[in-house]
Amino acid sequence: MTVHARIAVLPPHGHTLELHDVDLAAGPYEVVVEQRAFGVCHSQLDRIFDPGRSAAMVLGHESIGTVAAVGDEVTYVQPGDEVVTTWIPRTPLLGRAPAPTAVILADGTKATTHNTFTWGTHALVDEQYVVKAAGLSRDLGAIIGCALMTGAGAVMNTAAVEPGQSVAVWGAGGVGLCALAAASILGANPVIAVDIDDDKLKLARSFGATDVINAVTGDPVETIRALTAHPDGTRGVDVALDCTGRGANIPISLAAVRPGIRGTGIRGGADILVGIPRTPFLLDSFDLLNGEKSLIGCVGGSCDPVRDFATFAGWAAGGRFDAAALVTDRYALDELNTAVADLHAGRVGGRAVVEL
Repeated sequence: MTVHARIAVLPPHGHTLELHDVDLAAGPYEVVVEQRAFGVCHSQLDRIFDPGRSAAMVLGHESIGTVAAVGDEVTYVQPGDEVVTTWIPRTPLLGRAPAPTAVILADGTKATTHNTFTWGTHALVDEQYVVKAAGLSRDLGAIIGCALMTGAGAVMNTAAVEPGQSVAVWGAGGVGLCALAAASILGANPVIAVDIDDDKLKLARSFGATDVINAVTGDPVETIRALTAHPDGTRGVDVALDCTGRGANIPISLAAVRPGIRGTGIRGGADILVGIPRTPFLLDSFDLLNGEKSLIGCVGGSCDPVRDFATFAGWAAGGRFDAAALVTDRYALDELNTAVADLHAGRVGGRAVVEL
């Protein structure tokens, strides 16, 4: 079955997306999803502004929609099923690696993906990148496959935050807000948000931050240490999550983590690297080593999509996570370039979503 679609294509050497009419046909393990909404993620800016890119691309990796067509080998879903699309494979250990999607355009050229794409009226994806999602709201479904998974998953899975632990989140954008919400839901205290934008810090309070720090007007490390005195005499958070994607910020967030105590078996806290560092960075090796701290990489919140999406949906159903509040900026498909420009300029408060 062939499905007519209108999708956003990034030309080989340009930065402006173009809308193309295409016909999508599912390969043996592929699914065509008719979209309801999709998120606009900061990580896609890396591809849009990559100076080394030489091929046309289709972008995006989080959405909610309904299955329109399936390939002959697909057994997990069928036409009519509600699904969310993500970029972490649902069954990575079953022996078949999911194949990146490619789309043949009307002029015969090929547009490629890193793994999947969602920016269009329809998405064509390997079936490992869809998760059944009956009953999810449009807002939750549009952001669960990346923003919520990455931010909340880092708190829940990578850091395994426990009640009473102290947490600081650096960067109060869409992913950071999800991390703050998860820390609050899991009982962390204090939950500290660090950013350079007062409007984002105000929003952070509504997502569970007990304290906020503007890193321009104050010293975030000293402020965090003042807020986090431990019975063993150390100061600093048990867990920091660096969602900034700025390499220069990583040694700062690491400095805000509490150190261990030599000779006692008490190790230091952990700094979780959530944002994608776009440049090399230097660390204070003495702080890392002598403090017995940990710097831990985290991809996609270390999530199992089926297991963890059900948890996140439960949070929303129970009133503990407000997806509609996270979606601060809404666009139509033909406004996608505006959404990208707003995100690139820092004008998006929480998450940008395109509604269809």
